[in-house]
Amino acid sequence: MRSLPFLGCTLGALTLPMCVDAQAPMPKPMLPDAQYIALAQSAGPMHVGAHASIARMDDRGMLTELRSGTNDFTCMVGVPGDPEAPICMDQPALQWLLDAMRGRPEPSNTVPGVAYMAKGGVHHETADGEIVMGPGANTKTHREPPHWMLFWPFDPISTAIPTTENASGVYIMFANTPYVHLMVYQDPAKMQPAMKH
Repeated sequence: MRSLPFLGCTLGALTLPMCVDAQAPMPKPMLPDAQYIALAQSAGPMHVGAHASIARMDDRGMLTELRSGTNDFTCMVGVPGDPEAPICMDQPALQWLLDAMRGRPEPSNTVPGVAYMAKGGVHHETADGEIVMGPGANTKTHREPPHWMLFWPFDPISTAIPTTENASGVYIMFANTPYVHLMVYQDPAKMQPAMKH
């Protein structure tokens, strides 16, 4: 897999595998399917995860389905760089992630994608709080709280949405790159299904 020239190592809460530290500890053994499925579906609201497809993704972005779902979501465990973080994504968000994993210069989803990470994730930031694409000499790893993401090219200037973490809990991550997206620090596990009228 080739490195994305503008992404460095990280996409939002996702760290790409080609940047794994050679001194990093060995990965944990693979979870049995039943435990994996339970953890994967916990990433989203209960009404989403319970009906989602469950898949494992390898470091090339190839999926192996463990359970077929009845909604538009796919849940998995172990986004690259955070092997214990579960994530649930609708089809456009899954396409966004697969495009990144497969080294495409930009995502190919044509509508916004939604992804949930009820257990949180990680990103890298500089000492002054600027969120950057990957680890560096002057960066630190920052743990993110439970959140959900909207994968779409938001512009911070026209929207007036900040580009760093702030008290509102909403910000644009990776502005001015093709893999820009919106982060919302809100616990997906507390989200209720929409009311039918």
